[in-house]
Amino acid sequence: MKKALLILLLFAVSCSSPDEPVVYDMQGYIEDVRIDSEGAFINILVNGQMETKEGPTMIDYGWATINQNTTIFLNNEEIEFYTFKPDTAITVLVKYDGAIMESYPVQGTAKIVSIKDN
Repeated sequence: MKKALLILLLFAVSCSSPDEPVVYDMQGYIEDVRIDSEGAFINILVNGQMETKEGPTMIDYGWATINQNTTIFLNNEEIEFYTFKPDTAITVLVKYDGAIMESYPVQGTAKIVSIKDN
């Protein structure tokens, strides 16, 4: 039985690819930015109620908390820090870490934020 479970686990791991494209939960532009008083995290309000090149996403309007565990990309290159500011010309894509509060706008912690600055 243990051998069968081990084989199944190895098969599952070998089938997953680290190069699979990320499926983002929300995309749009930054409408508002809030920083907590200690600077430990940043909240961005993303307005996704627009037509985009990336394709439709599940969420059209929401807050994303960015903390030390959030991976940030700028034009497809990973960066350590980004100065977030409201800007309708910059497209932001958000992948939440899983838990999203059922509110409008939605609220959750970002796992990945990808910024497309033209």
